[in-house]
Amino acid sequence: MTELKIVLGHSVAHQVVFVGPFGVGKTTALRVISDIPVVNTDVDSSEAMLDSTVQGKTTTTAAFDYGEWRFPDGTQVALIGVPGQERFEAMWDVMLPRSSAIVLWLYGDRDPKLAECRKWMNALAQRKAVARLAIAVTRMPADSEAALEPYRELIAQYHPLAPVITADPRESSDVLQAITMALTSPYAPIEQL
Repeated sequence: MTELKIVLGHSVAHQVVFVGPFGVGKTTALRVISDIPVVNTDVDSSEAMLDSTVQGKTTTTAAFDYGEWRFPDGTQVALIGVPGQERFEAMWDVMLPRSSAIVLWLYGDRDPKLAECRKWMNALAQRKAVARLAIAVTRMPADSEAALEPYRELIAQYHPLAPVITADPRESSDVLQAITMALTSPYAPIEQL
């Protein structure tokens, strides 16, 4: 006879939400690190046809993506990816208040980079997010440390304790670093400028 295990409530210790612009790699990052098959709400994207900077992307997340990852000690982390388009921002309002930490994924090779960063930080601040936050910048040039400095200066105005790193959403070690840095950064309100 099989013994059933009853679990009341959710068994995850943390919930990390991935936010950022359309096509930056949030779903890819979830798929790379998740210990379970990622549940997603991808639909065909008309935006992909309009946005020439996102080559090869034909779908978009309409609600959210869900995956899970475990620390070596067994601590379970829920991973949530929310859509990057403003038309789906209702999901931001649902998922962000429940998060233990936020990873903001940003492009490092797209202009205007800092304007896009400012837009996302303002979106988080408008939601009065008090969060652990890490910024993961993708597609950086060879001298990435120097290229990160303008991001660090801007982010410090909103959240002075948020680490800013380079990360490739296709590399599990980079995604894990972003998650770990977000979960270990101090809680602080994201200030609106």
